[in-house]
Amino acid sequence: MKHNTHIYVAVKSIQFIKQSVDNLLDENDKHVKGQKKTKERNNATNLQRYLQYYQDLIEEATWAPDDVLKDNDPNHIFKLFTKNEFPDYNPKDRPTFKRDKVTYYKFAGGLPYRIDHIARSIKNMCKLRDYNDQFDMRQIMYHYLLLSHYIVDAHVPVHCDLRDDPPKSGKVADPSKRKGKDKPKGKYMKDSAHGSLESLWDKAVTPVAIGENIIARTRIREKIKHTDLSDAVTFTLGDCKKGREIQVKSIAPNGLMDFMIDVCVQSKIRCQKLFPLDNPQKRNDDILEETTRAIFADCIGNLLSIWRYIWVHQRT
Repeated sequence: MKHNTHIYVAVKSIQFIKQSVDNLLDENDKHVKGQKKTKERNNATNLQRYLQYYQDLIEEATWAPDDVLKDNDPNHIFKLFTKNEFPDYNPKDRPTFKRDKVTYYKFAGGLPYRIDHIARSIKNMCKLRDYNDQFDMRQIMYHYLLLSHYIVDAHVPVHCDLRDDPPKSGKVADPSKRKGKDKPKGKYMKDSAHGSLESLWDKAVTPVAIGENIIARTRIREKIKHTDLSDAVTFTLGDCKKGREIQVKSIAPNGLMDFMIDVCVQSKIRCQKLFPLDNPQKRNDDILEETTRAIFADCIGNLLSIWRYIWVHQRT
C-alpha cells in the first residue's frame, strides 16, 4: 500500500477500537457478551486512549518500514503459488500450507514471521516497562503503529502471489526478492500490475482521508474529488456493529503466526480471482470494487484483532 492508505487505515482502526467490541468474536466464533464484553470494552477503551494520545506518531511510524527500515524484501511479501500455476516446476523442499484441501507453496518472503516478531517485541517492551521502566508508552505505541504497515501489506493480494512481476535478471538475482530471476517459468502479471493496483487504492483513499481531516492536502495533485472506488474504502462506526463488515477475531495465545498465514493465503486466493490463472496479464475489474471493499474491511478488522491480541496478552 502507499503512504496515504497506511495512514488512513491506522487512523480508522484507532477510531473503531472501542466500537468494534460489538463485533468481537471469541475463539469459538461467537460474539462476546456479558461480563466478558464489559472487560473487552474496558481494555479497548484503554488501548484507544493511548493510541489517540500518540496520534502524532502515525505519519512517521506507519511509513517507517519503507522509509526508515527499508526492509521491503523479504519482510513485506509472502510469495505463494499453487501447482496449477506452475505445472512444470518442482516445488520440492518448499514450505507448504494446506487450506480447504488446496496446497499453497511458499517461494519467498517473511511477512507473517516479521509481524509475529514485532508483536513479541512489543510484549517484551511491556514486560520490561513493568520491571524497570526501560520503555515508555510512546515507544510502545510507535511500534503498534509501525506494525500496522506490515499487517496492511499482508492484505494486498499481489504481496502474496508469486505471479507478481515476471522474472528479471541482473541486480535482482536473489529469489527472495520480488523480482528475483530464479522464479519458475509460467504466466505472470504485468510489470505495472502491482503499482497500478496500489495507486488505484491510494487515489480512492486520499479524497476520503482529506475530507475526514485524516491527512492534510499539501499538493494540488492530491485530488479531493472521489474516485469510483472511494465509496468502497469509506467506513464508519456503523460498520463495526454486530454482524457488520469490520469484524474482530480473538487470536489464541501464540496463535498469531497461524492467523497471519491464513491472512496471506486469503490474499493469495483474492489475487487468483483478480488476476485469473489463464490470463494474469489482464486484471478482472468486474470484481475490483467488491474485492476492494472486502480487503479494506478485513484490513481494519484484522489490524484491530492483532492490536487487541498484543494488548490482552502483553504480559503472557
